[in-house]
Amino acid sequence: MKVSDLTPIQLPFTLAKIMKVETTPVLDWELCGKLIEKEKISLIRSYSRWTAFYIGPRADSKEAEQTADTAIEAIVKCYIEKKLGSEI
Repeated sequence: MKVSDLTPIQLPFTLAKIMKVETTPVLDWELCGKLIEKEKISLIRSYSRWTAFYIGPRADSKEAEQTADTAIEAIVKCYIEKKLGSEI
């Protein structure tokens, strides 16, 4: 399954597995702000959608990029892709 195909209901459970926690995290700005800062994820708005991306050490290519209807969804999907790749 592609990370981009994860539904908003699947995101917290996938994130819990990556974070190795037993409780399902709440997807809110407190969590996403920490992910943005710690993981160096960038966020932009384009028309009606949000794009979150991670550039990495080489500035000439994006290592992870996800577009979604909400900023929080885009950030979480980008983090998942950064950790697991585009296919999970």
